[in-house]
Amino acid sequence: MISKKSKYLTNSEEDLMEIFWECKEPLTSVEILDISADRSWNGNYVHIMLRSLLKKGMIKVCGTVQCGTQYARQFTPAVTREQYAAKLVMSKGIGSSEIAAVTVAMVNEAGEQDSDALVEQLEEIIEELKSKELKE
Repeated sequence: MISKKSKYLTNSEEDLMEIFWECKEPLTSVEILDISADRSWNGNYVHIMLRSLLKKGMIKVCGTVQCGTQYARQFTPAVTREQYAAKLVMSKGIGSSEIAAVTVAMVNEAGEQDSDALVEQLEEIIEELKSKELKE
């Protein structure tokens, strides 16, 4: 769960989270540096960002792996891209009563080509939620 202290990520932290979300496998700081070679990040900066993301509850340590003569921690996202987006929307003052309106706006923003598939997905989600409520 995202820490309530820090709802927002810096631009670099968001970039790093995008790397985690895209990779879909645990990463060490060395692997992050390799993947992000096009950025001006150095080892110290990556460690600072990892520490910050750990503190904010965005990532978690999921193991260790041997890198040369040392061991490196492996990190994985603790929050999905969708959970983070929802937290950002909610932090802007959008309450549960406006979720439907925001969803409609997002479907409209996606364009006509995707709207049929999105509506179908939403209907499936609604049915899942309804059946979940009946079980409880």
